[in-house]
Amino acid sequence: MNTQTERPVRKATGKGGKSTKRYYKQTAHVEARRDGKPLIFGWGKHLSHTEKVRIQRRATWGFAALIVLLLAAVITGTWINLNIVIPGQAITTVNGHAIPQSVYREMVAVKTQLELNKLYGTNGLTAQLTNLEQQYAQLGTQVTSTNTKITDLNNQIKKLPAGTSTQRTNLQKQLDTENTTLKTLTGKQMTLGNQISTLNQDTIPLEKQGFTQSQIGNDSATWLQDDELLREWLATQSSAIQAKINPSAKQVNTDFNSLKANMPKSNGYNTFIASMGISDDQIRAMITVLDRRNNALAYFSPLVASPSYQVLGREITVPTQAKANLVLQDLQKGQDFGKLAKQYSQDTNTNQKGGSLGWLARYQYIDDSGLNGPAIVENWLFDSSRYLNQLSPVLFGNGAYYIVQVMNIDPSRDVDATLLKSLKANALVDWLKDRRALSGMNITAVNQTMLLDTGNLPQNNILPASAPAIATPTS
Repeated sequence: MNTQTERPVRKATGKGGKSTKRYYKQTAHVEARRDGKPLIFGWGKHLSHTEKVRIQRRATWGFAALIVLLLAAVITGTWINLNIVIPGQAITTVNGHAIPQSVYREMVAVKTQLELNKLYGTNGLTAQLTNLEQQYAQLGTQVTSTNTKITDLNNQIKKLPAGTSTQRTNLQKQLDTENTTLKTLTGKQMTLGNQISTLNQDTIPLEKQGFTQSQIGNDSATWLQDDELLREWLATQSSAIQAKINPSAKQVNTDFNSLKANMPKSNGYNTFIASMGISDDQIRAMITVLDRRNNALAYFSPLVASPSYQVLGREITVPTQAKANLVLQDLQKGQDFGKLAKQYSQDTNTNQKGGSLGWLARYQYIDDSGLNGPAIVENWLFDSSRYLNQLSPVLFGNGAYYIVQVMNIDPSRDVDATLLKSLKANALVDWLKDRRALSGMNITAVNQTMLLDTGNLPQNNILPASAPAIATPTS
């Protein structure tokens, strides 16, 4: 605040020793003086200007620091949410064990690359098709050349005089050789043509139909569930069985190198890990899951053999619990199973046969090539405690209610060769179906939102959202 003050100015002393005084005005800034003005909301009248400035500066720096801290907190929180919290959320659980999105994402990435390798890799289906087409073209050139030789030999023979001669004999031998060669070449060409046609019209289009976000996603989630079930079961088995199914480090390393070696030329390993956002260790972890699955199939497949333990059974299938309870009560009262099956069963494959399922080998009832029925029914039929004519309680599976009965048991009965082949190929899948249906199993449904979340799928549209249209053959 400005104030006016006066100061005396001394000059030389005059006569009589008297001094003459002069005064002038000077402006001064008194910063420490209170001005009576409030600083904020009526407060601060008691403060000086200097104190107010000091408080304002501190408030400004404090507010700036608070903004910085808030920004840092938001950025850190967002990073934690995106990289820890969200990836750690369970996409499904198996008996209380969570399968997080992060692991699901890793499996999707590896399965996507394996499928790309299968379709477009250096040894993939497309490469096989190209190789076969090249062989076919080479054979075509050889066929054309051979036909030219045959035509030339026939012309030479026609020009010869009638009757036998050494020259005619030699030309005829050459002609016979070329005709044999032509037959061999055309046979090979036909075989190659069939292989090319199968790849073009069946194998490759079918493979592409399964190469979609939903299919790869569902397979990945299901296989992770299966692996959890498999590992839970392995924990109860002998060390010998565990050694057969759990993959060795050498096996994982071999398959890891195979994945890298068979990548499409346009999509090398560095491109893969960059686009998929995945590390070597994560890839090896997922290959371990896949190897364990393959080893389990190799273990369970030989256990399906002929002759085998078989059950002769029959069933009644109804749509509601109430109807099933009424049918069960009638059966318990002694009413005829066959008549009730014809009257009430919705299974058109068995109701007119009195509900007869025929003789069943293990897995035949649930196998896709068999009856494709619910595993809960098969588990009941093949329980070691079953006895002749035993009647089941009401069993629920595949959206319907079942009552089944054991009519006979044969501990060693031959299995049809075609059926046996199918059961061996599906041994692991069928074993897992039965495992899932056991009492006490608690497997939650896969979260469909997480399943197709873009954050869980490969980037750059590597994995198609839908399958390509199937070309209609032209007549």
